Amino acid sequence: MNEIIHQYIDKNNSSGYIGLFSTLSETWKSNHPTWSYKQWGKSDVRCLLECFYPDLSADIDDALLPHVVRYLILYKEGGVYADWDFECIEPFDGLLGQGGCSLFTLPDSCYGEQCLSDAIILSEAGHPFLEFVITHLKDNLPLLEKEEHSFINKMYRDYERRNEITILPFSLGIPCTRDEIRLYERRLLTDDDIQQKIQEAYSICYYKKERTPVRHALPSDSTDILYVSTSAGCVGGAFNAGYRIHQGLRDIGLNSKLLVLHSGLTEQQNKDNGIYIAHRDAGDRCGYDCDMEPLREYPRYSISSHGFSPAVVGVDIVKNIDSFGPRLVILHGINGGFATIEDLGKIRQKVVWRLPDCWAVTGGCYYFADCKRYLTGCGRCPKLGSDDPNDLSHQVWKRKSEAWKKMDMTIVVPTLWMKKVVENSTLLKDKSLYVIPNGLDLNRHYPINKRIAREALQIPQDKKVILFGAINAFDPRKGFSYLIEALRRLSSKHKDEYYLAVFGMGKQQLELDVPVKFLGYLHDPYLLQLAYSSADVMAVPSVEEAFGQTVTEAMACAVPVVSFEETGPADIIEHMKTGYLARYLDGQDLAKGIEWILDSKERIEDLSRNARKRIEQSYDINLIAREYEKLYHHLLQDL
Repeated sequence: MNEIIHQYIDKNNSSGYIGLFSTLSETWKSNHPTWSYKQWGKSDVRCLLECFYPDLSADIDDALLPHVVRYLILYKEGGVYADWDFECIEPFDGLLGQGGCSLFTLPDSCYGEQCLSDAIILSEAGHPFLEFVITHLKDNLPLLEKEEHSFINKMYRDYERRNEITILPFSLGIPCTRDEIRLYERRLLTDDDIQQKIQEAYSICYYKKERTPVRHALPSDSTDILYVSTSAGCVGGAFNAGYRIHQGLRDIGLNSKLLVLHSGLTEQQNKDNGIYIAHRDAGDRCGYDCDMEPLREYPRYSISSHGFSPAVVGVDIVKNIDSFGPRLVILHGINGGFATIEDLGKIRQKVVWRLPDCWAVTGGCYYFADCKRYLTGCGRCPKLGSDDPNDLSHQVWKRKSEAWKKMDMTIVVPTLWMKKVVENSTLLKDKSLYVIPNGLDLNRHYPINKRIAREALQIPQDKKVILFGAINAFDPRKGFSYLIEALRRLSSKHKDEYYLAVFGMGKQQLELDVPVKFLGYLHDPYLLQLAYSSADVMAVPSVEEAFGQTVTEAMACAVPVVSFEETGPADIIEHMKTGYLARYLDGQDLAKGIEWILDSKERIEDLSRNARKRIEQSYDINLIAREYEKLYHHLLQDL
């Protein structure tokens, strides 16, 4: 085998990591002073393609180039190929004698299944396995686009002479998982922790080569779809769901632009992701504080009771929309002083309104609890603490009734619970109605090793962990009181086994025998992923819920969920297969569900596996985006 190190880097797309790359590349040179070292750039690989693989040249775009380059180089020249985010810590001389082609396993595995990595490959030139891989590249390009490492594992499974390939243990090449490195970067793992992991290793990965979806080039001077939502990159499960759908549409090639009142992202992130801040004319009154001014007339109004928006202020939404010239307008969450009800009624384009809550069917509230006045025009609003039949809620309801009639509007809801709400309503029951759930990017929502997650969050390894949380866990709609009731029923029997972890609130006195850890407000998505992964069961006892972001996020992290029937999560959870659906508002049955899930380690493992599979099959953002694509083509076919 040739004693040569190959590495590829596109300096035009990796400027933020050039310093790191230079440092790490030097470790390969210093540990192999008698070896050759070759750094490949994009032009070098393009030349290689055109000279030796002309049939592939047109099919391999720049986004795929880093993922195929290793096979092309090693087949022609042999040696060692290493991704640029690897540090060499021992000479590889001793590994060259392992066989004609060697691959490392990954430290992460899915329920014990071996998974191979393509990050470091050792091979002699012309090896038949590499020839097999190159021969099958064209037919597997979608797999290369979809997920890192999927391609190499499929090739290995399909290759009949697997005895020609040497499989090296991850402890030698990739001793730390991506999550351990992330924890180390956040100082949640110590230097000693890492050193113990790499005692026998030859190299270590720092996982800077983040996998990003292959995005199609979108024209900037036209807009097929204008997605309108109050915010992007800010706190809020509903707004995050909208942003994910917009990104999903762009990832499958639809020309979607996102118009927002506020963005929590940087200017460059807005540009890269097709996000535009709404134009405000001089004197425009908009935003949450302005929108809440009419509520000053109602001193008994309580914001803790699920929120209220009269939509009396906003930017000129019609002018903002028309400036893009879209064929289709998608409304998402547009409360919080983004647009007035009257201006929404003036939108001239065909509208798809994707309802994240119940606001569009009520006289102002996001959720109506047990109040049914929205069915007959509101007034005497219990949320406002009003006895006046012509109060603000009735006025808002009347304004909506006039405005919604003027709109060419199709309704999309995420669950059957929301479908029933719309069908029963007076304001929207005559509109076309579709059910399409929210989706997740499964490359960002996946299970982290439970031991690692608990160690990072300082949660005991020997407990059965119940997780509860929300953006605002104090919201009565989230049903925390029902979970406390359930745990009080269970505590005498299981106080030494169970452990409650809570995010979305500060430390509280709960008067429970079960120990409790308050994780605070988790604005870092990775810390939230750690919280989910630390749990044996997620409790989502919401009284009202249009969908249930925490349900899908927990299940994506392979955590079963217990929730109530007759709410949005009932669409997501398969009873006694991916979790447990308790009788509505029945704390005793909620306790039964928690106990049933935690009763058996084997049951937890089965439910966890099923939960992740359920998300992969039904809530992958790529699948959800395709559902929207079908709807949009259907609506636009006559235009």
